Amino acid sequence: FNRPKMLPARLRPSCARLNFVAAAQRMQVHSSTPVQQSAIESVPEFKVGGRSSFSGVTATVFGCSGFLGPHVVNNLGKIGSRVVTPFRGDGMSIRPLKMMGDLGQIVAVPFDIRDPASVEAAVSKSNVVINCIGNEYATRNFSYRQTYVDSTKTIVEACKKAGVSRIVNISAVNASLDSESPWLQANAEADELLHSEFPDATTLKVTRMFGLQDKFITKYCSFANQAPFTPLINHGDQLVQPVYVVDVADAVANTIVKSDTKGKTYYIGGPEVLQMKNVIEELHDQLYLRISNAAPVPTKVARMMGYALENLRMVLPQVAIMTEDQVLQDQYDNVVPPMVLTLEDLDVTKPTALTGKMMDTIVDIHRGERGPETKPKGRRTWDEVAL
Repeated sequence: FNRPKMLPARLRPSCARLNFVAAAQRMQVHSSTPVQQSAIESVPEFKVGGRSSFSGVTATVFGCSGFLGPHVVNNLGKIGSRVVTPFRGDGMSIRPLKMMGDLGQIVAVPFDIRDPASVEAAVSKSNVVINCIGNEYATRNFSYRQTYVDSTKTIVEACKKAGVSRIVNISAVNASLDSESPWLQANAEADELLHSEFPDATTLKVTRMFGLQDKFITKYCSFANQAPFTPLINHGDQLVQPVYVVDVADAVANTIVKSDTKGKTYYIGGPEVLQMKNVIEELHDQLYLRISNAAPVPTKVARMMGYALENLRMVLPQVAIMTEDQVLQDQYDNVVPPMVLTLEDLDVTKPTALTGKMMDTIVDIHRGERGPETKPKGRRTWDEVAL
């Protein structure tokens, strides 16, 4: 066994020098010089390099602990981006995000959206900001307007002070100031505010997202397992175009590394356009239910149910599986309109479909002890029940 000869001590770099070089490199990465502002343009395409590389992108992801946020952080980590993950509370919700990038590439920063100084600190070293902040229901602390409009205003003002070059905002496909839904109104008002104050911002208007632990399929699994019936608003005839959350995260990453997306609005939807009653029928089929408990409910009755469940949530948080605002949203089709920029324009050419294997994967944890042997061969479909 021949041991390799070591260099003389005078020729070996000292630990202090190595630490100094590493610190200098970190300072160069975090500097606010013009080199940082043009760093995104140096990334030719998505998935350049690996987690141990550096793509030139330093991104702050607000809402990183939600449903979409972790997937966005993971995709940015794949291409060697440095990601700042602002958090509230004790930070336990974002601990898993540390594994999505190389050592030191995922930086957790405490913040309060009502404190402009903390928001400015979160974006001060970034050249990209992604806003995934959202909530399915209003709370005592945050109304819909505070969640979307006020937070967007605070983030935009902080980005302008810090010289951030790109902002990507997540919105809803049906957002409109004329909508009955306060949630959709708040989204539309936030979109207008963003583009008026920051014209180069990119908005992704997303249909209903699905995936593990989502708030779309999981909600109807809760109805199937806990409620006496699953309400079908408008007889379930409205159309939906659900999109896989990973496809949305891919679209966000591609938006950042493509320079021609500035100032544009994209409508993000899945490959399938389905009737809501067919989605629920497929869901009940995958749950191996003996009898489908789907039942048409008038909109007024559904709104009263949503109002009751929303207020009951104050006492029992796990009970609120539907709100009055969600009923207002579910009245209408949730699909991508024609003649707009879509997933294909963001180079996501093979989006994942909901029906089939993906539905089976999502509902697996909701089956309980039910299996294929518990499902009767002749279970009636919804169309047969309606007749």
